[in-house]
Amino acid sequence: MKLNKAIYAGVLGLALTACTNEAPDATLSVTIDGNGCKAGEPVRFLLSGDADNIVFYSGEPGHEYNLRDRQFADNDLMVDFVSYTDQSTGVHPNFQLLVSCDFDGVYEPDHVSSATWIDVTDKFALPTKTGLNTPSGSVNLKEYAGTDNDALIYFAFRYHDLDGEAQRNRWVVRSINIEKVSPEGAATKLADIKTAGWQNVIMSGTGKWTLPGSQLLAAGNVATNDKDMWAVSSGFNIHTSEPSTGIVLKNVATNLHEYTYTYETPGVYQAVFASSSVWYNSENASTTTITVTVTE
Repeated sequence: MKLNKAIYAGVLGLALTACTNEAPDATLSVTIDGNGCKAGEPVRFLLSGDADNIVFYSGEPGHEYNLRDRQFADNDLMVDFVSYTDQSTGVHPNFQLLVSCDFDGVYEPDHVSSATWIDVTDKFALPTKTGLNTPSGSVNLKEYAGTDNDALIYFAFRYHDLDGEAQRNRWVVRSINIEKVSPEGAATKLADIKTAGWQNVIMSGTGKWTLPGSQLLAAGNVATNDKDMWAVSSGFNIHTSEPSTGIVLKNVATNLHEYTYTYETPGVYQAVFASSSVWYNSENASTTTITVTVTE
């Protein structure tokens, strides 16, 4: 009986000790090994401390600690395309790029006509003569994308033939790139010629865009009546923001005393080591910021 009491007392003592243990201090000390950091060469961080978990944020666009929870941002909307025209003695002004942020997404003539469409064609370079693939240049269309966080912007290429013209252009959109760019300069592709979700909407006449996927094509024909045909895209939200991400360096099961990372672009970065120790009865968290100056 005395032995059992001794065993019970020992187990109880261990349990009481475990209950009073607290999570380790999560504070880290971080230094850079060496006198300088160069682009394309490894930076060696030396770490000391008892934290159970460590996540590293390099400070580069898309990997900034202070933006890890951001859901929306004041992003730019960058658009460029390549167009081509032929089958005419000259370039007729019957090709347009329009945008709308109040189109309801129903691809029928009455729904398209009831939306507000803004002609942005003159912001882009178009062919000045037939037979030329012409890059439009990259244009920021942010001002047309609406201000609400859930606002969608739609794009439409419009081909409008006038009855009675002696000869009508064929217009081809070879490519298009639609990107949102964060205030920090990180670009996210929203769509290209194949993924923009183009749908034909015939406003008048019998013609329609050819939408094979690799390009958009609209052809004129003097034997037909007026054509007003639109290729309308899906809607895109430019306001959403992808949260910055970090790299998990350590968990409770591992030890870590140094970490090597390579910056490819010169600049000044605020690298952050987010550390924590989380136990069932307590937790500690800390961040350690170190300025990394990367030269060429």
